[in-house]
Amino acid sequence: MSSISDARSDSYQQIFFERLTRRFTSRSELVREVAQVLHVGRDAVYRRLRGDTALTADELMLLAQTYDVDTSIPQHNRPQVPILRYPESREFIHDEYDHFIHLQKRLNEMKKLPGGRFDFATPELPMYYELSLPMLRSFKVFMFGITSWNLEKWKTEQFSPDLISDRLHVIVEGVIRGHYTVPAREIWSVGVLDITLRQINYLDQVGRFADRAHIYQMYDELLLIIDHLEHMVRVGKRFPLGQQPTDQSPALRVYHNELSNTSNIVLVKSEARNFLFTTLVTPNYVATSDPQLCDEVQDWFDNLVEHGSALHSEAGKYAAQYFGQLRRQVQQHRERMKLRQTLF
Repeated sequence: MSSISDARSDSYQQIFFERLTRRFTSRSELVREVAQVLHVGRDAVYRRLRGDTALTADELMLLAQTYDVDTSIPQHNRPQVPILRYPESREFIHDEYDHFIHLQKRLNEMKKLPGGRFDFATPELPMYYELSLPMLRSFKVFMFGITSWNLEKWKTEQFSPDLISDRLHVIVEGVIRGHYTVPAREIWSVGVLDITLRQINYLDQVGRFADRAHIYQMYDELLLIIDHLEHMVRVGKRFPLGQQPTDQSPALRVYHNELSNTSNIVLVKSEARNFLFTTLVTPNYVATSDPQLCDEVQDWFDNLVEHGSALHSEAGKYAAQYFGQLRRQVQQHRERMKLRQTLF
């Protein structure tokens, strides 16, 4: 009986170490880190890797918790299914503050990860750019409130920036500043403005603006944001709107790819572990740290980068055309809005 039990133990220990290995870039790094966590020598780690020494239950659970390793036992002929979960309760959005408070919490956790950085692919303008200026920020929060969050208090309200409190502006600005502290690779499409421009157009058509002058202010803000995006792309740095890059500003690499119907994907990477976030009823999201799913998304992202066009200081004419097209989109919507105002 003991030999059968030992064989099962060795087999599971091998499976566990195979999962743990995915958290590291090399075997030597794995050995070094495990030795520090378990407070044992390198030879002792190698004995555990070979199966000469069995991991104790305490050692296994300590490693699993430290590196977020799945400890489930594989069932015969049954594939392991990656699990996506809500980082918070599905019912955590009770008002316009909750989403951004939890975003700030996630961001603070990410900033603690050694070597933290992220890959971001989106068909929309990333939230931390789009919410940079107050009128557009107020409008987008209002739109989230009457659609994704289903906030009863705004269902019959016309949009006005007065609906958004100073406290919320402070919270959102903190989230935005935090995002600018992390290096990133991003994939944008030429349609990043489409959803927001359609939302503005629709609310105007149904008479949901308390003051139509706010529409033109949002167009002005969009143009300022486009200018800022182009500035960041050309210097290859991330820095808040209204500021200038420094030597300490995190790196930014942006790619344009129209070959894929891009999903809203954020892959947070670090020396310790990776996390995947994807939107589910934007701007809400689900998350996973499943290594297979993270690896699959990483391969997908790298493939888009490989077949995309880089937007940077050396892109020259191509980058100018990309940002010129975004500006034309805003100007065309502005002109149509003026025409509608004249006719009606």
